Amino acid sequence: MNIFKHEFKSNIIALLVWVGSLSIIFWGASIEFSAFQGSEELKEFMEGEMFQVFFKALGADALDMTTPEGFLSILSIYIYLPLAIFSGLLGAGIISKEEKNKTAEYVFTLPVTRKKVLTAKVALAFVNTILINVLVILMCFLIFERFNPDQVFYDFLINLGIGVFLTQLSFMSIGFALSSVLKDYKKSGNITVAILIATYMISILVGVVDEAEFLKYVTPFQYFSAPNMLKGEYELVYFILTFVIATSGISTLYYFYPKRDLYI
Repeated sequence: MNIFKHEFKSNIIALLVWVGSLSIIFWGASIEFSAFQGSEELKEFMEGEMFQVFFKALGADALDMTTPEGFLSILSIYIYLPLAIFSGLLGAGIISKEEKNKTAEYVFTLPVTRKKVLTAKVALAFVNTILINVLVILMCFLIFERFNPDQVFYDFLINLGIGVFLTQLSFMSIGFALSSVLKDYKKSGNITVAILIATYMISILVGVVDEAEFLKYVTPFQYFSAPNMLKGEYELVYFILTFVIATSGISTLYYFYPKRDLYI
């Protein structure tokens, strides 16, 4: 418990900075939205052919930007990407930080097993992932509440929170796995982000190129995309894939990390 409390205190500032930064972005976006809420002219303009490729990249046929839920679904990339990066770096860094800060020799010689230390750190990573998810979704709710949205908006926020969390879980687990198998702790975060960006680009490719649809199973960004969350559509296969990624990453961590030589 002491390890968990220490990790929570050392990570809380970073979490609040991420939430604050994203809140500012969405507050600014909401000011823009207020200028064309309910605009029929904009709605007709967005239905033009020039926007169809853009919507396809998001995985949707069309989105109504004149409604809070449609506007937020288009901006959801500013939720998926930052929160996935946050959790990926957290998974990669919370384990290797002791080597980075030269405190591994102290932490792992405490009268607790290495697996207990890992468990406390993994628990903290899960808690912070849930916290940042809930706080960002709550800020979106508070920011767009002044537009008196319909029930569909609130349903979308709930689904979005679930979809983003499961996406975060995948990349956090990848970070766990990389931090446990790579000898150089400095590489785990960089490789995690590289994988994240690569899978996001694949997600865009899947949305634009029909022949690339088979690649949707290799990118978590396609599993619970914003357009699907707007419609409340979930597919069992993506829950299974997320479970496989998460359990594989955590299992890899618990299997390899206790055996590795620490960089001190």
